Amino acid sequence: MRIVRNAAEGDARYTDAAGALRDWLASGALRRDAEPSLYVHRHTFEVAGRDGTAAMSRLGLLAAVRLEPWSTGAVKPHEHTMPGPKQDRLALMRATQADTEPIWVFHPDPERAVLSALEAIAAEPPHLDATFEPVPGVKGAERPERHELWRVSYPATIERLVRTASAVQLYIADGHHRYETALHHAEEVGGGPDDASRFKLMLLSAAEDPNLLVLPTHRLVRLTGGASLGSLLASLDQWGWSTEQFASLDDLVDRLRQPTRPGILGFGLLAERRFSYLEGAVPAEQLAGLAPSIAGLDVGVLHQGVLRPLLGIGEEELAAAEVISYSRDAREVAELVRRGDFDLGILTRPPFLGQVQAVADAGQNMPQKSTYFWPKPASGLLMMLQPPGEAP
Repeated sequence: MRIVRNAAEGDARYTDAAGALRDWLASGALRRDAEPSLYVHRHTFEVAGRDGTAAMSRLGLLAAVRLEPWSTGAVKPHEHTMPGPKQDRLALMRATQADTEPIWVFHPDPERAVLSALEAIAAEPPHLDATFEPVPGVKGAERPERHELWRVSYPATIERLVRTASAVQLYIADGHHRYETALHHAEEVGGGPDDASRFKLMLLSAAEDPNLLVLPTHRLVRLTGGASLGSLLASLDQWGWSTEQFASLDDLVDRLRQPTRPGILGFGLLAERRFSYLEGAVPAEQLAGLAPSIAGLDVGVLHQGVLRPLLGIGEEELAAAEVISYSRDAREVAELVRRGDFDLGILTRPPFLGQVQAVADAGQNMPQKSTYFWPKPASGLLMMLQPPGEAP
């Protein structure tokens, strides 16, 4: 919190962050590796379900990856970015002359070449083993997380890992704004092609890892402009949609875990203290002009085929964010609707990883708040100093 999310006001947050980083380096709280290194990271976490929690873990590779413009296709995005977050992160990079946290990317690994190499390294005792304890009242920190790191500094092992990882296509999971910020910073700083500023710290995860989780992001809606729950249900009924009622939120969430048939959209609807599941086909004319990769997404069809024509929530309303909000917690959605803060809660299914990849391969952007890769890499485990003229 002292560096990545400093709480000071205005520009002081960046100068304070830079001062904290200098102090920790001087005191030895942070230490630079004496030789070039890669790191294997194992993240162990808990996933809540109806019957309790289950422990999961996944392996990834932490590395400095050469920055490439989007146009090269070396790293593919799936999300539109906004100016505000990039300005904040750029100011932090200028002040600290450091890359203070990794972004998260995934890559195909069908032959398990990368995963097998990481598993062999992780069979040894880790160099660092830390458990982040739960922080009551802090969203996203409600459960413990364990982080293990293995430092790889033998040149031959590094060469094998780099050769294996260099052969894969990279897709952004989380960190679009920070990647674009790093590109801007590299051009601003200039320097040689192998300077540290020309690289970005990344956590690479294999798409085939079963514990690479993409969770849903739900919608909260305020009805305006004559739209009503009754008109929404009537329109869907005219389209031939089916409706199921459930006694509890847990039952509705269980229903959402069941897949739909191709060409069918299904979502949970929270309104007037009822837990409903609605399912059906959206008329083709409502989806005219929608890119095929977006038309394959539940949230793409929901935005274009339901929210826009039936509730009057188009691109302008989505951008203004006055009639729609988002939550990753179904219970929070239910509570906000029950309290009257919103008129409707719409519970969605998450996209499949292959759908995210298809959107990126098509050069498209997913609708706002479509993906939630979880849990995210921890800040502070690894940083990369970027003094002008130095290699990573």
